[in-house]
Amino acid sequence: MGLIQDRGFVVFDHDDRTALWAQAARHRAEVLSRDPQVRAANLRHGKTWFVGVDLLPNDATGAVDGVPLAGPWQDEVPDLAQHAAQVSIVYPGYPQQDAGQSAANHRFRVDRLAAHVDGLLPQGPDRRRYPGEFHAYILGLPLNDVPFAPTVVWKGSHRIMQDALRRAIGRADPRTVDVTEAYQAARAHVFNSCEIVPLKARPGQAFLLHRFALHGTAPWQGPRRDGRMIAFFRPEFPDPRDWLTAV
Repeated sequence: MGLIQDRGFVVFDHDDRTALWAQAARHRAEVLSRDPQVRAANLRHGKTWFVGVDLLPNDATGAVDGVPLAGPWQDEVPDLAQHAAQVSIVYPGYPQQDAGQSAANHRFRVDRLAAHVDGLLPQGPDRRRYPGEFHAYILGLPLNDVPFAPTVVWKGSHRIMQDALRRAIGRADPRTVDVTEAYQAARAHVFNSCEIVPLKARPGQAFLLHRFALHGTAPWQGPRRDGRMIAFFRPEFPDPRDWLTAV
């Protein structure tokens, strides 16, 4: 993953193989996301975000309906089995406030773009953060040509976040360590020191994020039109210890 060590992300140019995959994935995603039961289970934030976790029926190589998942990122990532990809769809007006959502939580989504590092899961009534998913990388693949509400990343944040979590966890099993304070302090440092970069990519392109890169979603700013649709792959390391130590 040499290309992303400097900034924490890479946006790849158009690739015909990636475009063919995006076309096949979009067809599947559109059919699934129109299903009333699927929509009801996945809509959040005043029905302006379709979460779509594990929605895409790809195989362990990432292929959809026989169309292989392929592109220029492949030389930059470890060879791991792929899970069913998330299909994240953001609609005009994002984000609205859900009925059960606190004002503070909604403000963070608007003002701080719901900035997070994947895999740090809230547990218990106090929602303390523990590592629970040990992703090797995050691969984003746009499925339609909509530039609004892009994924955003804080440039260079991966170094700050990884260093803070390494110090907090040490040699312990990551799954057993409450990293709440370390995570929040490192995130605040990122907000004060790192540039926000919107990742506006089109079908046939892809973007690769370092697993510790702080990232989020910008509010919708533009005319009303079809929602922005991106497929995300986050394959996990078999050994959680590799999550902290691997390059």
